[in-house]
Amino acid sequence: AQDMQRKLLPQEVPSFKELEIEALSTPAFEVGGDYYDFTMIDEHHLGVLVGDVSGKGVSAAFYMAEMKGIFQSLARIYRSPKEFLFQAHTTLASTIDKRSFISLIYAVIDLRSGVAQVARAGHCPLLYVSDSIGTYIKPQGLGLGMGSSEFFKQTVAEERLQLKQGDILVLYTDGVTEAHPKDEDEFGFERLQHGVERSRRSSAVGIRDAIIEAVALHMKHESPEDDLTLVVLKWNK
Repeated sequence: AQDMQRKLLPQEVPSFKELEIEALSTPAFEVGGDYYDFTMIDEHHLGVLVGDVSGKGVSAAFYMAEMKGIFQSLARIYRSPKEFLFQAHTTLASTIDKRSFISLIYAVIDLRSGVAQVARAGHCPLLYVSDSIGTYIKPQGLGLGMGSSEFFKQTVAEERLQLKQGDILVLYTDGVTEAHPKDEDEFGFERLQHGVERSRRSSAVGIRDAIIEAVALHMKHESPEDDLTLVVLKWNK
């Protein structure tokens, strides 16, 4: 099951001269519910998605597989992140268990202009580092599968960022920020932000590895209790 789930994730990250991309996903158990993916919406627009299915195990992995099908089929039709999340919610609402939901953060990046549009469905906020200062971008939105379609549409929002050379975007799951050794505090948003700020001059892979190393040190190399997924984007244009 773990091998099948691994094959649902991208086998390689896209490569662009304008945009460095690195990613990592490690399940805490044999199978998990974390998910990341990429798609070229058209010749100039890249879609980047990170998600987390509530719960763990095989049922979470099944919902992850369903989410992949929805993303790959709808992202090219509904080009706005906000509209895509609404359509994904509508598609999932009839099949997802009422005790489950999927959190997502979705960014569409124009590879010509550096404009990034971001929408969020109950997921961890996007970390945006520009001019050495980190900011958490938190457009509102419920998790997929929560509430009626009408209510979901009213709550989901979208934000626009203009990337400059050296700007960094970090999309992740709560396995990063909530990582903690037994009876100690969580890794948290502040440590994540400061770690990326300190490593901002590194490549995307260097920033990714710095985050993973910082989490591992905070965990005192104990086994994690939750899946951990991380996507790092660095704008070079």
